[in-house]
Amino acid sequence: MDFDGFLRDITPSLGLTWRPFKRRGIKRKIKRRMTELGLMEFEDYAQRIKREAEEQRYLTKTLRVTISRFFRDEDVFKVIKGSLFPLLIQKKEREIKIWSIGCSSGEEPYSLALLWKDSFEEDWPDILVRILATDVDEKMIQRAKEGRYKKSALREVPLKILERYFKKENGYYRIDPKVKPYIEWREHDLLRDDPFLGMDIILCRNLAFTYFSKESQIETLKKLSLSLKDKGYLVIGKDETLPLTYPTLFIPIYNKGKIYQKV
Repeated sequence: MDFDGFLRDITPSLGLTWRPFKRRGIKRKIKRRMTELGLMEFEDYAQRIKREAEEQRYLTKTLRVTISRFFRDEDVFKVIKGSLFPLLIQKKEREIKIWSIGCSSGEEPYSLALLWKDSFEEDWPDILVRILATDVDEKMIQRAKEGRYKKSALREVPLKILERYFKKENGYYRIDPKVKPYIEWREHDLLRDDPFLGMDIILCRNLAFTYFSKESQIETLKKLSLSLKDKGYLVIGKDETLPLTYPTLFIPIYNKGKIYQKV
């Protein structure tokens, strides 16, 4: 069994599709894990994965792609700032709840917190913004909590925000501690765990609708609809598409930013 055959064999049981994982870096990680387990052949490792739930969880984390940066895909944050936040403010509710799924090392939820704090908090101090940031990997959650980043992760951060909310130290940039209370960090597996409820906005970008199997995508979309309040907003990755079943649950409202509204 070669590496592609291994991926084809094991990804369906994990609720994933195999093609996005054809990367040398992932192959190296898997070979390293096989060495740790004393296994020589992909076929032997595939059998172990099928037998052991713990190894399935380990592999799910190993297959993750963790590329992220602040304010990734500028159009998304322009729409959130220019349309979604103002629309939610008009509802006159005291709380705005946002779920950042697959938050990796925290760039996306911190970007949302910075956007609110810098542009809205002063005028709307009575509105509580709560950002739930989840990831399947506890190690990534711990890294996100540190709030320390390389310059490369900040290249799309507006200069005003960079100067106001980041402090340079030892070659890294540390986020202002005053930004952190907006965010609650939780370990969560979108495929297997129940969704969190009562959300106004969900960002599920470059995860479910890239790496999950078609069947898993359909089930995930149902979860996300359940999680959102009526007329809540779903944001997906700019190169992603929703399953063909989506019109029963969502309507597209900003195609450029791939933003949908719950029907």
